[in-house]
Amino acid sequence: MMRRLGSSKVIFLFSKANKPAYSVADGERVVVETQDCFSGKAKSPKVLFEDIAMGNVNPATGPIAVEGLVSGQTLCVSIERIRCGGRGVIMCSPNVGILKDTVRKSRTKIVEVRGNQARFSKDINIELNPHIGVIGVAPAKGEFPVFHPGDFGGNMDTVEAREGSKVYLPTFVDGGMVALGDVHAAMGDGEVCGTGLEVPAEITARFSRNEEIELCRPMIETPTEWISFAAAKTLDEAAKLATSDLVRFISNRHGIDFEEAYMLASVAANLKISQVVNPLMAARMSISKRYL
Repeated sequence: MMRRLGSSKVIFLFSKANKPAYSVADGERVVVETQDCFSGKAKSPKVLFEDIAMGNVNPATGPIAVEGLVSGQTLCVSIERIRCGGRGVIMCSPNVGILKDTVRKSRTKIVEVRGNQARFSKDINIELNPHIGVIGVAPAKGEFPVFHPGDFGGNMDTVEAREGSKVYLPTFVDGGMVALGDVHAAMGDGEVCGTGLEVPAEITARFSRNEEIELCRPMIETPTEWISFAAAKTLDEAAKLATSDLVRFISNRHGIDFEEAYMLASVAANLKISQVVNPLMAARMSISKRYL
C-alpha cells in the first residue's frame, strides 16, 4: 500500500533551514495530501482576500527529503494523479491581480467541483485542468514565501504541471527538500485575477533522481512536449531566461550549436505566460517532442 503524506505538515517558506517532514526512497510512489491555497479558511463568500493573512497562503506539504539525492543533482517529480476536492474557491480583490486598480470591491466565489467540470454559475460550467501551483525545493540561499516563484520552482502556477507530466527541479541541498501544494482545479494562463480555482487535493507522485538532465531552473516534460520555466521581475526578463534555457536544451539534445538551436526554437517553439500576479512574473517556452 502506498504511503500517504498528510497535509498537516506544511511550510510557508522555502529555505535551506527547513528540516524534513517526510522522507521517501528514491523512486518511491506516494500520495501527497494538500490544503487549498487559503489553508481551508475561505469557507463562505463572506471570507474575502483581505481576511486571509498572507502567512496562511499557499501551504506546501513537506518538506520531503528524497533519500540518496545529493545537492546539485536533478529531482524528477512524476505526477501520476491529481484528485481534487469537491469545492473550490476563486477570489478577486483590489489588492491582487493584473487589473487590481480596476477592481472596485473584493469578491469570493465558492464553486462546486463535480466530475471534470466546475459550476461557475447557473449558465457556465468550466472544464477542469487540474495542476499543481506550488512545487519547489530548498533554494541555494535565502528564504522565500511559498507564493514566490524562482529558480528553485516554488509558486510556478504553470498549467502543464498536471497528470502525466514530470517536473524536473535543480537541487541545492541534499535530499532536495521538495514541497508541493496550491492545486488548481482550473486556471487560465496568466492567473490574471490572482487565483485559480483553488482546491484541496490528493496528488499521487513518484520522486526520483535524474542523472541525464542538468538544470539551473525547472523544466516540465509532458507526454508530447518539453517546457522550460523562468521567473523574474519583469515578463521580458522571464521570457529571455525561459527562451535561453530551452535553446540550450535543444542544442544539447541535438548536439548542434546555439545559433542553429535558436533558429529551430524560433520556428517550432512557443513562448507563453505562466502568471503575472506573483511577486515575480513567470514565463515558459515549449517545444514538441517531434523536434527533439
